[in-house]
Amino acid sequence: MVLPLQLAKWPWLPGVPIYMLEPIGMIMDVNRPRFALGRPDPAAFHCALEEIWRRHREWHFIRLDEKADGDDEVALLRRFAGERGLLFRQSFSHVCPYLDLRQPWETYLQSRGRRLRKNLRACLRRLERYGSVGVRMYSSPDEIADGLDVVIELHKRSWKHKKQVEHSESVAYQAFYREFLLARAAWGGARILALCCDDRPVAATVALLDGTAYYSAQIVHDAAYAACSPGTLLEGFELEGLMNEGRYETYDFLGSFLNNKLRWTSTALPTNHVFVMRNNAKNVLIDNYYFRFKPFIKPKVLKLRDRLLKKAPDR
Repeated sequence: MVLPLQLAKWPWLPGVPIYMLEPIGMIMDVNRPRFALGRPDPAAFHCALEEIWRRHREWHFIRLDEKADGDDEVALLRRFAGERGLLFRQSFSHVCPYLDLRQPWETYLQSRGRRLRKNLRACLRRLERYGSVGVRMYSSPDEIADGLDVVIELHKRSWKHKKQVEHSESVAYQAFYREFLLARAAWGGARILALCCDDRPVAATVALLDGTAYYSAQIVHDAAYAACSPGTLLEGFELEGLMNEGRYETYDFLGSFLNNKLRWTSTALPTNHVFVMRNNAKNVLIDNYYFRFKPFIKPKVLKLRDRLLKKAPDR
């Protein structure tokens, strides 16, 4: 069993350093964040937690996101917190949409309604005005290396470059992700698809493969082709290909940015934030703010906002 963890700063109060211990790659990078990798052996997990506790002065709290109800790791962390007198907190994070791939593409597309079918046809027509449209797949280690170059180049022409997210964040991020994807590709655990117009990549997706699950990890498109919705079009080609391939049972959209994902599916998995916090003054303040004050005041603020918007005169 391996625990690939990192220490990260919690952006709370300026000048007040708070360090959280979390899985490498959080947030929204790899599938459900795992605290430990390998066979879920309670004895090994307990051994690892003892070492983590021995070094407890290096961290203020442990954090996990997107953990499903009934997750074994959550139960073990809850027990660890109880044994050590730590604060254990669990709160709703967001829903993670998923799609059952075990169905014919045409049947599925009919079930999603006329609007989606119309939009996909319109996207394809608009993009075909610029040239012939096709999809490239990258899966072997050598291919994945080339495919990741395509993804990074697309980032330079994407809105993500300005926001400095994912591969536009730093060269260090790119280097880490390249090594990570190549390691997975060595045993068939990664795939990149690129949507091309006259051989020019205009959108790309990065996926992680695990058994019968297909995780959609990243998507990026060239902002110059935004009017053609190339990301949406590529997702459609991707889903159609997977349903025809018949190898995977579940397409997992992962969490966040839900509006563009829920057009493809009506099924979703609710997930939670999990915190294991040392019982000290800093964490008591964080605990009271995030798990007592904020949940209490947020509905009232939203209610007041809605009331003010109703009273505001139309412009």
